[in-house]
Amino acid sequence: MTRLALVAEQFGYVYMDLHQDFEDQCATMLLLPDRSDHAQARAAANWARYPHAADGRSLPPDEPEVRELLKARMMTDLNRQYSMRHRALVMLIPSLAGTWELWSEFKTENRTFALLLAGGFFVLASSLIILRIALAQRDSTKYTRRLEAAGYTAVTDRNGRRRYYPPGRHLPGPDSLMFSANELGDY
Repeated sequence: MTRLALVAEQFGYVYMDLHQDFEDQCATMLLLPDRSDHAQARAAANWARYPHAADGRSLPPDEPEVRELLKARMMTDLNRQYSMRHRALVMLIPSLAGTWELWSEFKTENRTFALLLAGGFFVLASSLIILRIALAQRDSTKYTRRLEAAGYTAVTDRNGRRRYYPPGRHLPGPDSLMFSANELGDY
């Protein structure tokens, strides 16, 4: 998705947001037309330089630093989509279901064994949830520091989520294009 956003930015669009939908198991990226003179000039130059860009192979090269900043921004958007409490609850439900299933399966044979097995499973699952949340928090802090060091501006959106915009970038406008990861195929 980072590569797609980089290519879109070379041809007159700007990355604005990335959402993950757990029900549909897909990610949706929001790209807006970049109407700035600089972006329009870059897009015209790239269309002239890469007239066959639609084939997916004849594309302008990307700069590693720009790619890393965009990746940090995208990961920050994903990490801040849901609160830590919401993530813990979403991960805890399957753990509780698995614990109940183990208890139900073995309780008729040996209650002590069933209790130990189910309890052990719950402790292991809970530990993995805590570890996953701690790693997400660490990554979020790392990406936030990288963006702030590069001069990105922190803005709280209408949903209360903290977002980062590049230096000099205006907030999103009304017209946008949305792409779903499921529609992108092997891009």
